Amino acid sequence: MSSRTVLESQQSAIAAAAGRVLAGSWKLDAGRAITLNPRERSVLEISQGRVWLSVGARPGQPDQATEDIVLAQGQALVIEAGQQVVMESWYLRGGAPSAVAFCWDAVPAAAAVSDPALDWERGVAQPLRDLVCALGQGGRAVAAAVAATLGASGRLAAGLLRFALHRIAPQRVRMHA
Repeated sequence: MSSRTVLESQQSAIAAAAGRVLAGSWKLDAGRAITLNPRERSVLEISQGRVWLSVGARPGQPDQATEDIVLAQGQALVIEAGQQVVMESWYLRGGAPSAVAFCWDAVPAAAAVSDPALDWERGVAQPLRDLVCALGQGGRAVAAAVAATLGASGRLAAGLLRFALHRIAPQRVRMHA
């Protein structure tokens, strides 16, 4: 299969713009605004450009005033569930408006505190019980196989003895006659 180079001028506007946005980021064009209404505690991180944020009051604190914040590339802000944020792309230091790339993800839940007794149960005691059970089952299987082998050996010996006696008995009868 041959690869063909497609010039940027031949690409669709969406494809051309998509290549310029950082992977895993949302894009906000220059001079545009967007409203964020998170359902759960979230982190807004600016991957590229600068933004002006108008952050509303936190739920349950209606007397809190709206706060204006400017975030630049690499900066992040935690937004509480139910808090409204209006985000607008902002001018870079050179004065030209710029597109913005940002990540908006839920805050990861706090890691559960480790319980030494539970760690011992899950890491040592339960695997040890599983091993003892497996060895017991293996031992019973080996014992059954040995018993079956001994039984087959006994039947083989009895069969050989009968065969030998049947071969010898007719010859004795002929000798005495």
